[in-house]
Amino acid sequence: MPPILDRLRARASDARFALDVLRKSGMVRAFRPTALPGFAAAARLTKPGPHLATLLHARMHPDKECVIDGDRRYTWRTFDQAVNQLAHAIAARGGAAAPVACMLGNGADYLIAQQALARVGAVVVQIGYRSKPAEVAYILGNAEPAAAIVGAPYAETFAEAMRLAGSRCQVIVAGATAAPPVGEPWDDAIAGQPGDLPPTARGGDGGGVIVYTSGTTGKPKGATRSWKQTGFDAVADMIARVGMNHDDRHLVVCPLYHSAAPAFVAITMSLGATSVLMNHFDPEACLALIERERVTSTLMVPTMLVRITALPAAVRRRYDTSSLRWIMSGAAPLATETARQVEAQFGPVLWNFYGATETGLVTLAGPGEHTARPGTVGRAMRGNQIRLLDDAGAEVPLGQVGEVYVRNSMLIGGYHKNRDATDKSIKDGFFSVGDLGRLDADGYLYMESRKHDMVISGGVNIYPREIEDHLHTHPAILDVAVVGVPDPEWGETLRAYVVVRPGQAITADEVADYCRRELADYKRPRQVVFLDELPRNPTGKILKRELRDRPL
Repeated sequence: MPPILDRLRARASDARFALDVLRKSGMVRAFRPTALPGFAAAARLTKPGPHLATLLHARMHPDKECVIDGDRRYTWRTFDQAVNQLAHAIAARGGAAAPVACMLGNGADYLIAQQALARVGAVVVQIGYRSKPAEVAYILGNAEPAAAIVGAPYAETFAEAMRLAGSRCQVIVAGATAAPPVGEPWDDAIAGQPGDLPPTARGGDGGGVIVYTSGTTGKPKGATRSWKQTGFDAVADMIARVGMNHDDRHLVVCPLYHSAAPAFVAITMSLGATSVLMNHFDPEACLALIERERVTSTLMVPTMLVRITALPAAVRRRYDTSSLRWIMSGAAPLATETARQVEAQFGPVLWNFYGATETGLVTLAGPGEHTARPGTVGRAMRGNQIRLLDDAGAEVPLGQVGEVYVRNSMLIGGYHKNRDATDKSIKDGFFSVGDLGRLDADGYLYMESRKHDMVISGGVNIYPREIEDHLHTHPAILDVAVVGVPDPEWGETLRAYVVVRPGQAITADEVADYCRRELADYKRPRQVVFLDELPRNPTGKILKRELRDRPL
């Protein structure tokens, strides 16, 4: 068949798929043709980007709730006006078509800032609010932002980071009730700013985002993504399969400065749905918020799901969570036992995705698949290709473990100012973040470990994930991590760090015996250490480097 016919057929297929997604998500029902001319006229005055969804829905249904942040409630109209005011303030401070740092907690200010920065073509430099001055200074030196938007609780940290980095960026401080140690208060910055669109940004490539990796090994790397380069095949596939809807009320509990939470907020906003924000996660308060706001969906990291399912049954029964239609898990490995407990308590609403800051959405597992196929993260979503390669770069046979390489339209442009790290991550257009996995005959992907977490004991490769999943099934174990530690005879041996469930008890010998029953002897931890909690980063990933370096 001639290539041109192939392309035409592919485009027709994509168009049919897009229309089907719009229909299933309720967007067609919510469409108001009379609002389209006003949106089209406004869209011509600004650059493309995720902020266009706000522009659209502010005209399609201006009085519908857009963002709920405690007592602060925004309609699409008032949210759009707030975005424009901040966009004008940012442009006046040199932030248009330039890098702009964002160091904010979960709240409406963060969402307004993200949209405003996209509207002026800025590159959002996301900084975790738990970061220390030296960590922030490293990012300021690497990204060189022209301006910054910082939450008042973090202003002192940011001021010290600016001093360390020698940065002179202009700072807007959100939530300041007194003169901040750096910059000017948000309210002063937007005072007198108009609520209409800012002038179209000149220069730049239309804006984007730099997300710094968690830094579990060495210095964080800045993953860069341009709005022009972002594809939506997997996003549309997820919307259709999960049943994401125009009428969703999506609870945001994961940190917005990472990748997953803002991605799901962007999906929520693209559909014209409502975002409900929670600043700090608390399991019981989360259930109360679901009941009060009739939340229909949420994204949670597995640690949050563990904490909710660990609540006493009497506490869980106090709250009506029947409005929940889907819970998405991601950003860290989901233990099969955790999936079982979530489904037992909330019904068949649990989904799990695999992806990374660098790759976007890759695979998706639906309700029941986590338990029917223990350890799976599902099958590839639309637009994704997966290769599993050995150390020589050859594809491994079906069922064997290899390094996971992904190609799709959501791949980052690379690591900011780090060509070497970018080149090491790419093979023939496929990108790897160092995860190890295997594929079964039905195309389901199973994650085994991070490449740097794999243990080699006596010449045998051991994947800690298998041992951790088994130990999670013990009724006395709440949380567990297995790492390799140096051993003079075997090279490495296994050490298990165990968190005991409240009201339960277990000994080191019982942990070892529990492994011995179901696992090969070389997979049995030779050392067991009990902790009150495991060290994790804000997205729920266990900091195994800290565990490996911890003295006994």
